[in-house]
Amino acid sequence: MSKSIYMLLFICATALGAVAQNTALEKKVVFKGTAATRYNGQYVYLFSNAPTTVRDSAKIVNGTFTFSRIFKEPGIYSFYSGYEKKTKGDYSVLTVPFDRPSKMEIKGNIERFDNSAVKGSKDFFIFDAVVKATDPVYEKLINDLSAKYGKAYLYDMKRDTTQQKFKDMISEYNKGKAAYNLLLKEQAIKTVNEHPNSFASALILQNYADNLDLEVLERLCKKVSPAVMDNFFGRNLLSQLNGRKQSAVGNFVEDFTLNDPKDQPLKFSSLRKKYVLIDFWGSWCGPCHIAFKDLRLLYAKYRDKEFEILGIATENSKEAWIKDLEKEKLPWLQVIDMQGNKSVSLNQFAVAKYPTTVLVDPNGKIIGRDLSMKALEAILDKR
Repeated sequence: MSKSIYMLLFICATALGAVAQNTALEKKVVFKGTAATRYNGQYVYLFSNAPTTVRDSAKIVNGTFTFSRIFKEPGIYSFYSGYEKKTKGDYSVLTVPFDRPSKMEIKGNIERFDNSAVKGSKDFFIFDAVVKATDPVYEKLINDLSAKYGKAYLYDMKRDTTQQKFKDMISEYNKGKAAYNLLLKEQAIKTVNEHPNSFASALILQNYADNLDLEVLERLCKKVSPAVMDNFFGRNLLSQLNGRKQSAVGNFVEDFTLNDPKDQPLKFSSLRKKYVLIDFWGSWCGPCHIAFKDLRLLYAKYRDKEFEILGIATENSKEAWIKDLEKEKLPWLQVIDMQGNKSVSLNQFAVAKYPTTVLVDPNGKIIGRDLSMKALEAILDKR
């Protein structure tokens, strides 16, 4: 699985560790790795972005490498090969979840690390079966689009979205994505039905929640054992489910309060009697900053016509947010939403990609999500 596909889907492969056999392993997750000795001196890298940021590296010495991390709760660590990155300019990712203090073995494929073998848990094969059944389908879709339209154009966030070329590309993507989502649905149903007590099932649903119909997701969540949902990823999944239900078009926004840059609380209900476009963004999000251009034009056109934009920044650093606001000098309202299972962005709106926008009418009813500028203007012009 290429890094690009990994970033687009946030896909994870899984492996639950075997129970530790001695007290030294009781509170640690240990990964014992092997590699061909010709890679001695090269590095394998470990990282995780949730629930906290973790970065580590291990040098291959005498054909072995080792990682040892303190166990706090079930989670995931991802690995990639420094050699693969150096020689290819890109890298594949192997992600190994764990639900207990454990010891696992990785037979490293240093030239294509996502093809590495993992031992120590049957759950790795449960998840890997889903990945192998679905990942090639999405990878082929992206490769076909890249071959036809060019990789640079495919990932260019500044491209002209009014061109027929862009519309054709999006049409082809949506058609392929629909087929991919159907395959994911089949695999998720099969896996949860067969392995309701597996941490892998909870991870599959959490990773692919945005690709599943709300009805299907809710039904599958109820089938997964509560024991394997009692961790950051399970709670994240339930928050996404709750957010999907609350933020459906036609529902009314439940009131919430978040702080502005001066640490003053702002209640959403204080914006009633106006159309409000909620813009979910982050200081770390490149596409969000590109989208500001259109939002500035929209705000300038309608700001005096009972229209407001509320920027909700999902952050883990208030300092980075303040610094970004000082740089951007955005003219509309801004509040911060710290990352976590209880965040407004996740729990009330199920935001899984950035930027995401939600249009709310003067009565607090959700009337659109991720609408184009043309669609937004059409609604605002009809008032």
